[in-house]
Amino acid sequence: MANPEFKEDLDVLDKLSVCLYRLGISLFSIGCLLAAALSYEGITLASVTSPFDQWIFWMLLTSTVLSAANIHVYDKTVRTVVMWSGWLALLLVVTGFPTWVSLGFCFVVFSGIALKESFCFRVPGLKLIPVLLVIAVLCTALNKLPVLVALYTTVGGIMGFLSFKKWQMPLHFDIGLKANYQI
Repeated sequence: MANPEFKEDLDVLDKLSVCLYRLGISLFSIGCLLAAALSYEGITLASVTSPFDQWIFWMLLTSTVLSAANIHVYDKTVRTVVMWSGWLALLLVVTGFPTWVSLGFCFVVFSGIALKESFCFRVPGLKLIPVLLVIAVLCTALNKLPVLVALYTTVGGIMGFLSFKKWQMPLHFDIGLKANYQI
């Protein structure tokens, strides 16, 4: 976890990684809101068939990889679980697994991010994100559209507010003290 009271000198790669991490959170929020609109129209991401479905699914997957690859967590084990969940989501899509399985691993990444950020921010509902995302995976697999609309809208709104707050912060807040990272 970063210490906002300490200002580390950031190089270009540090700044880029923080911006990509924040971009991933922003894209995830937008992707969830678009998935809510898709669910409202009677379509789930359980079977991606149209170009618009694919576009939303790939937006969620891209946001996952961006955030997972650039997460800043001191603990090596937590960082590894979050990062590898993101890469596993991508691998499952490439190997032909159902999209809802890949979404499950995307949601593992953002559950970890939500819990990580809940230690730094008092964003209402942030600690509920993991529960909401588990329910969303189940509802996607079971094709429960009305529930998905509510879940994706709630998650998209909470993560959107988090994204808004993150972009207002100085970049060094995300890094903290580099010496504290387990390698």
